[in-house]
Amino acid sequence: MKICHLIYDDIANPWLAGGGAVRAREIYRRLAERHQVTLITGLFPGAQRDEELDGIRFVRVGSDRSYARSRLAYCRASVEQLKQMSWDVWVNEFSAFAPLRVPADIRRRGVLFFQHFMGRHALAKRPLVGLPAWLAERRVLGAYPRILTVSPSVQQRVEHRVRGRNIPVDCVFNGVDQRYFNLSSKSGDYVLFLGRADVHMKGLDLLVAAFAQISESYPNLRLKIAGRAEETQTALLNKLVSGSGVEERIDVLGAVGEEEKDALLANARFACMPSRYEGWGIAAVEAQAAGAQGPAAAIDAATDMVGQATGNGGGDQNPEFLLTGLAQEFTIDAQDLVGPLGYDTLVIREATVDELGGETQLSGRDADMVAADLDLHGIVGIVQQALQFLHTLARDNHLLLG
Repeated sequence: MKICHLIYDDIANPWLAGGGAVRAREIYRRLAERHQVTLITGLFPGAQRDEELDGIRFVRVGSDRSYARSRLAYCRASVEQLKQMSWDVWVNEFSAFAPLRVPADIRRRGVLFFQHFMGRHALAKRPLVGLPAWLAERRVLGAYPRILTVSPSVQQRVEHRVRGRNIPVDCVFNGVDQRYFNLSSKSGDYVLFLGRADVHMKGLDLLVAAFAQISESYPNLRLKIAGRAEETQTALLNKLVSGSGVEERIDVLGAVGEEEKDALLANARFACMPSRYEGWGIAAVEAQAAGAQGPAAAIDAATDMVGQATGNGGGDQNPEFLLTGLAQEFTIDAQDLVGPLGYDTLVIREATVDELGGETQLSGRDADMVAADLDLHGIVGIVQQALQFLHTLARDNHLLLG
């Protein structure tokens, strides 16, 4: 099967490199042996315009002169590139800040991949382009004949938006690497945030303020913030930290490699996800697998993943909603937090889904059987994730898995 996936982000993109790019890479490198996969992504400094990695063809289009120009140029160039290619199915991974204008006849043969709702947060995050982004999000759901999501809460909201229309909405969860379950967890002296350092989306302003308020009660505690960020976000975060009154106890680490990431998770007292909005939030799931998950904002994505969340919702501008959760974590052993993750999801330690799934040659039907037999509705191994994704594309487009 020829699969063409349009996603602005790329794991090598210095301006973004978010979870969506990781997800796409992990899924498709497991499918590339038997299927022809092309990712059309945005251009960035130092990028090759056309290269093959892990069996996946990467075609990078647009401009590399700045982040804003790269996104804008991608919107047009990616669709033009799609028109020139041969494919059996194509996927539009929607970004409100890089919406695509796709002709109707091509849309009718495509799949919309919808990660999360941004809503009014688009206006708060980027005031100049927030209104077009908000409008694009409202219009896109009715424009495609089939939709993929990453969590039950997003799936339910999408189904509500498209009710009355014959538009199937499927959920394919993010996969979790086995290595996180194998980390030797220790209760260290710091609270950890791990993820893309987008101040508004990830609620880092709330986290810094909440940490400052509890710091006097826990004088030996530190806060570590790890994750890639664009320059404007780094500057904003540093400004928040310097004005917190406890800047000497907050470490802004920037991008970290896989080994450092594992060490941070293994040695954290607990990890936080104070996001205002998320589709799934893979960093929180990885933290829980490592035994380090702690309080999260009470948004739908958090309750999908961890079963319960702290406070009255990530949309609240007051950091008070995090305080109770932060303080309570000091009486909880991190290992006690590993286990059921909500929505009947189970963390399997002795036999992971990747091990049970075996080779990627399993058919979609086999993949469904594995999921049903194990009662897995949320946390899945990466091979299982790839199989579910492939099966959904093939089924919705009436294609045979070759």
